[in-house]
Amino acid sequence: MPFLRVEKKKSGSYIRILESYRNDEGKSTHRILYSLGKVEDYTPEQLRSLGIKLYELGGGEVKNLLKGEVRELGRFNYGYQMIYTKALKHYRLHDVFRRIAKKSKLSFDFHNTVMLMLLERLQEPCSKRANFLNQNEYLNLPNIDLHHLYRALDKLDTNSNLIQQHIFQTGRDLFNSKLDVVFYDVTTFYFESNVEKEGDLRQMGFGKDGKIGHTQILFSMLIDKDKNPIGYRVYKGNTYEGDTFEQALDDLKNSYDIENIIVVADRGMLSKKNVGLIDQKGYEFILGERLKSLPKEVKQSLIDISQYKSEWVYNDNAGQSVTVRYTTLEYGDKTIICTYSSKRANKDEMERMAKVEKAKSLLNNTSQLKTKQRRYFIKQTSKDQYELDQSKIDDAAKYDGFLAIATNTSLSATTVLENYKHLYKIEHSFRTFKSHLETRPMFHWTDQRIKGHICLCYIAFCLQNYVLQRVNNSESKITESSLRKTLDKMQISLVETSNEQLYIKSTPTELEPKILQAMGIKPLLPMIKPSDLNI
Repeated sequence: MPFLRVEKKKSGSYIRILESYRNDEGKSTHRILYSLGKVEDYTPEQLRSLGIKLYELGGGEVKNLLKGEVRELGRFNYGYQMIYTKALKHYRLHDVFRRIAKKSKLSFDFHNTVMLMLLERLQEPCSKRANFLNQNEYLNLPNIDLHHLYRALDKLDTNSNLIQQHIFQTGRDLFNSKLDVVFYDVTTFYFESNVEKEGDLRQMGFGKDGKIGHTQILFSMLIDKDKNPIGYRVYKGNTYEGDTFEQALDDLKNSYDIENIIVVADRGMLSKKNVGLIDQKGYEFILGERLKSLPKEVKQSLIDISQYKSEWVYNDNAGQSVTVRYTTLEYGDKTIICTYSSKRANKDEMERMAKVEKAKSLLNNTSQLKTKQRRYFIKQTSKDQYELDQSKIDDAAKYDGFLAIATNTSLSATTVLENYKHLYKIEHSFRTFKSHLETRPMFHWTDQRIKGHICLCYIAFCLQNYVLQRVNNSESKITESSLRKTLDKMQISLVETSNEQLYIKSTPTELEPKILQAMGIKPLLPMIKPSDLNI
């Protein structure tokens, strides 16, 4: 059985893990399994931690090592604070926050106020009032007044451009020095309100969440191929998404000083005006093409399956190999690359049939038709008479499985397809904003608070994306959900014994050491004196 021994030598005392065994002569002797080095190289706290760890591995509980009665005074989460403080320092945002506070002559701690709202947004999104009530769940955060949370949002709005440019430049310097492809898209965030006010951001519009009768705002964002954010803008809720593209291009050239890049965007951005703007500003593009809007002879050529003689093989999100066929066609000043996938054809057919069934149900309740943004395959035959538009259904079926992409680059077709495939990453980013960070529905009513809230969520997205990239650069692959679950379980209890107060750390989960190692953070000792705790 292994045992611990301290062997004294002239050079010092060495800690050894030994094992008893019988040699070839049958005599009992010892051999060294592992040497832990000199006793003098360890602090008392490190030796204590080592002993506690061995005790825990043997099934013991740390509290049993404490003398006398043990009373828990409080329990805190330290995971979010430890990990995201390090992420904040990566972007050097703590310096930006202090500069904002100094410039604005704020009488409250702006850094810690924003930090509290970020931790809450990343852990379990809730209202600013709930943030105020939850602040005692964190260690070493000074007391923050409720009205300071709202004032901090106002300052985030005022300084949002500064914050965006700082995050972009820092990320570019430390993560991805070469920026050659950018991805652009827009989405909407809705409010639990139908009240519009002329000139305000909150307006009725076409909602991408399918919410009818809710006011909304339009949110646009630029990212690179690694999901590193470049910048965002907020528009009135009734803004047409294609009209946001010009400002996005201006930001690239002016705000971010980016030249010689390829802009990748969905078909909602493809208009003669936007294509002309891209050429005017000297950019190249890869844009989703509206196949159904092309001239008849072009469409007929692109949906002729006999033209699809080339293949492109790629791995999908699940790591499975996927093969699609494609063809190319020169049209005007651009090249159209059209792909065909039987898997996509099946998906398109199922979606079309679902719309047909939806249309049939609407025909049985025509009073709903006037409230629907999309009437699917329904045509109006008279004032109050509707029927299925079979010709439209048949026409839609012709395009099952086809996807067209337009480009003015000299890249190979497969390189264009590979870049366009990465467009899903910005869609995933929007999903993070909406689901994980719960950016919407929003409950702020003034433009300034709305934009401050968006800026807060943007910073939270940047911090989380950075942590996931750091961890997923190693062998471990984790998701937003598994990261949150791991950080949730990183807890620490303040206990009081008969003669002292101590912090006792929770038992690490499987992913915790991997996350800490990826972030370059030393794990806490199992038992820590309050004076030694530094979070």
